[in-house]
Amino acid sequence: MNRRLATAAAAFCLLAATITAAVPASATADAPSDDRSDDRSDGFGPVSVRGAAGTVLTTAFTGFEGDAGRIEVDARADVNTDPRTTRGHFHVTRVHTDGRLVADFSGDITCLGVRGREAITTGVVTSGEAPWFPGRTPVGAKVALTAQGNGRHSGRVGWAWGMFGAPVSDRRGTVAFLPTTSGGFTVRG
Repeated sequence: MNRRLATAAAAFCLLAATITAAVPASATADAPSDDRSDDRSDGFGPVSVRGAAGTVLTTAFTGFEGDAGRIEVDARADVNTDPRTTRGHFHVTRVHTDGRLVADFSGDITCLGVRGREAITTGVVTSGEAPWFPGRTPVGAKVALTAQGNGRHSGRVGWAWGMFGAPVSDRRGTVAFLPTTSGGFTVRG
């Protein structure tokens, strides 16, 4: 039991350090500095992230700037960052500016980690397609989705797709680098 507690504590510390080090000040500048009402002091309680948000790709996505994307997440865990207690689903769609479907896929959440208003979920795609990328199937690929929010239209999202060679492993994700344009996420923990 002590070994499991130590392992869980180490994983939580790694997640907290990763999120803290990776989030630029501008990504959280609009949040009050004392906004930690959803932060559990022990780091071992139940956590969740729920919601759906739209975003538009920026000029950093050469050839895809202006593409509309939508990410839906419904994930919960009985113990923060413990994949054995994690359950949930995700759904991602992206449409090019000319109206053609770039990708549409969904899957199961395999791990969830929460700190304050930020959540990192990792999962595996169970169904979908990516017609913009012939020969690449999303099914079976791992994904990491990062959501920042408080339930209102003020959050951010980030992602890493294993189907395009990004290394994706449980409890690790990218900074929530794109602002949402509609919807939002509620992060609890």
